[in-house]
Amino acid sequence: MALATFLAEIVKSGKVTVSANNTEALEIEAIDKKIDIKALNKDILKETLVATRVADKNKGITKAFDQITSVRNSIGMLKGVAEQLSEAGITVTLSYKDSVVVTLGSEANPKLSSVATGTKAIEINSPRKLIELGL
Repeated sequence: MALATFLAEIVKSGKVTVSANNTEALEIEAIDKKIDIKALNKDILKETLVATRVADKNKGITKAFDQITSVRNSIGMLKGVAEQLSEAGITVTLSYKDSVVVTLGSEANPKLSSVATGTKAIEINSPRKLIELGL
């Protein structure tokens, strides 16, 4: 069993707030097989995502190629996790400012986003908010 589905299976219900530098960043709530993640601070989320991506040491075309490769690898990893969640009957949603941005797993119902992601287990609910979050 993959880590994502394992965690969702053992967490039946609960709520936790994640903070960074004494600022609330995420609120995570689990009920049965549904996990809602609310982004409370987009700047902290962006900083975290930037830190996990390719270092800014490259310049020009090499940097652009590395960033494209990094995004492609991230989508591939996310696709695998979303499909595992779907198989386990688990749904994860990411929200920002009271709007669902992305739905992963069993309740995802993509329309055009399945063309971009290559799976029916990822639904992009709000492309505008997705860009605003820097995802």
